Amino acid sequence: MEMDEKKYQEIYEKYRKYEQDAHERNQKRIRVGLKVNIFLPMIFLIVSFITESSKLIFLILWIVSLFGIAFYLMYIEFTDYKMQERILEFDPEAKEDADPNSLIGGRIVESGDQAADKIDAIDNHIEEKKQEVVDIIETKVDNLKQVAQDKIAERRKEDKDNA
Repeated sequence: MEMDEKKYQEIYEKYRKYEQDAHERNQKRIRVGLKVNIFLPMIFLIVSFITESSKLIFLILWIVSLFGIAFYLMYIEFTDYKMQERILEFDPEAKEDADPNSLIGGRIVESGDQAADKIDAIDNHIEEKKQEVVDIIETKVDNLKQVAQDKIAERRKEDKDNA
């Protein structure tokens, strides 16, 4: 009985290692797919300007290739997601509320949260500076009012003295 358990444990470890290797390969595939998605339009653009053929053909090829790359990336992401779900399902140490990691979206959400934090910090800084400016303006306005009142009082006194 103990031999069977060790054998199953060994099989499970091999399976887990295989799945982790596949996950790493999928991450590389996603990176390559995103790079191709960036550089392929440039290649089509360059080739379309170098050759004297119709630009419409290159536009159609570019659009079809973008759809192909998008489907490829979605397929890789979906298969990786399902693979991670299987690992979590069979992993006795996995948390019940654990979610599979996304190859693409996880970093986007993190960067969105970081951007929101930075925007909030900038907004707070702007509000502080606005308040400082308002305080400075109020102080200057009060000083100008005082100077104006002093000049008015001085002119009234001069008018009384002249009259």
